[in-house]
Amino acid sequence: MFPGLGDQVTGFVLLRVRAHRLLLSAAVLAVLLTTSVLAALTAFSGSVGDAALRHTLTHRSAASAALVVSASVDHEQRAEADEAVRKASRDAFDGLPVTVGKLESSGSYALPRSLQDPAARRGEPDLTHFSALDPDRTRITEGKAPAASDGTGPVQVALPVVAAEALKLKPGARLTVTDRLHDDKKQRVLVTGVYEAADRSDPYWQLDPLGGRGVRKLAFTTYGPLLTDPSVLASGTLGGGQTSWLASADFATLTTGSMDGLRDASAGAPEALTAAPVFKSGVTARMSLPTVLDQLDRALLVSRSTLMIVAVQLVLLAAYALLLVARLLNSERDGERELLRARGGSRGRITSFAAIEALLLAVPAAVVAPLLAGPLTGLLAERSALSRIGLEVGAASTGTVWLVSAAVALACALAVVAPSLTAGAGGRRTRAASLPGPVRAGRTSGCC
Repeated sequence: MFPGLGDQVTGFVLLRVRAHRLLLSAAVLAVLLTTSVLAALTAFSGSVGDAALRHTLTHRSAASAALVVSASVDHEQRAEADEAVRKASRDAFDGLPVTVGKLESSGSYALPRSLQDPAARRGEPDLTHFSALDPDRTRITEGKAPAASDGTGPVQVALPVVAAEALKLKPGARLTVTDRLHDDKKQRVLVTGVYEAADRSDPYWQLDPLGGRGVRKLAFTTYGPLLTDPSVLASGTLGGGQTSWLASADFATLTTGSMDGLRDASAGAPEALTAAPVFKSGVTARMSLPTVLDQLDRALLVSRSTLMIVAVQLVLLAAYALLLVARLLNSERDGERELLRARGGSRGRITSFAAIEALLLAVPAAVVAPLLAGPLTGLLAERSALSRIGLEVGAASTGTVWLVSAAVALACALAVVAPSLTAGAGGRRTRAASLPGPVRAGRTSGCC
């Protein structure tokens, strides 16, 4: 309807900006700085919270975050039991990728008395048991790994380093062990090698009653486990024992927003396994993940509260600076507004000028601040103690960061231009009220 009107308005606003470029430059800088820092704090809080959550569950609390299951299962039902554990693990970790490790063990066997000290032979015998350990969790230090049994010869085993030294056994040694439940059942054993745990801190060793140490001294002294091929335990040659599983999740995609769902899912895992038909004779399941998540939730709340205090202090400082700039800008434009009103400028037109100026202040900050959030977050993480513990901060420019940047930039821009609107309207009412009634009515003493 009015061709070229938009261009005229934009050109006029640019002239206003040019006329007060120093004050508006200060306003732009204040808005940009405030928005960038608040966006960086938002990104830092979210990214570091997620990274700390993953780091804790993967390292310090990895053992507590795992699902550990133990049960005595017949050979015919082990496949069904394995599937039940895997299904419960997927449900317990709320759909996260899950790795399930397994440890099959035999019953207890008594070692030959000849391996004990003469003074100890009057007491209880030393015990051991056979286990099919995960080869990725062990390291052969001497000899070779045991092979599958042919059903006629001795069972090949590898001894833990500590047990081999205490029992003075080396690869090539032969001995006979006795089933603790059936004295007439003896098993010949051939030691083919010596092994040690590849990483004793690996949560997998929770499945081993000896914890990967090779020896445990309580009422009985137990050495082991005797590492053997899985086919030996599957054949039923050895006395029945327990089968244990350890399920651990890949927390690489876990965020703090997913903690509640994961906590609820993991809390019901032990009950779900107890209700499984294959474990009707009994099962032991433990999972401390809900407790770990509660502790992490409290720690994150404390850290976010600390960042909130910093953010509030920054907002107060920025508000003071912006109000100072706005007051100076408002006083500079008093005469300009009066001239616009004298020439017929409406309140709506002046408001549109202020809105365009607000956009000129807000848009650069809303766009630049999220882009700076990533580098600033990385710099904060690098300069803090987080780098010393190997914490890797992920992507910072999330939707929340963009939303916070837009809201803060708009609020800052409105804080700068709003005083000019209120001052203009208030000033007009004040001046109109201060004039005599006849003058307000359009009459003067010279009129007839």
